[in-house]
Amino acid sequence: MAEAIGIRLSKEVLEKIEKISKEDISDRSTTIRKLILLGYQNFIIAKAAGEYIQGKITLSEAAAQAELTVWEMEQRLIERGYKSSYSIEDLDLDLRALKRTRKHSGTQ
Repeated sequence: MAEAIGIRLSKEVLEKIEKISKEDISDRSTTIRKLILLGYQNFIIAKAAGEYIQGKITLSEAAAQAELTVWEMEQRLIERGYKSSYSIEDLDLDLRALKRTRKHSGTQ
């Protein structure tokens, strides 16, 4: 159930909201709700991305915190200019280790 809250906004902010409302053909309350949801989504994505970049959480943990799939989280990181330090050499080493593991377990 929705709950009504009171909020004070400056005249400048209200004018911007009114402009968006007219362009979006929606009422002011709907526009404010959309903006709050967008702000929330951007906030949790930025927070999760920051924690991932700092090495505090894994990519899958960041995706879960950001309420995204791992693929979507990777895309958001790329959009923010993040460049992974994972190299072709790292991939080659991981693939070799995987092959060794599969060989030892009898799966091929």
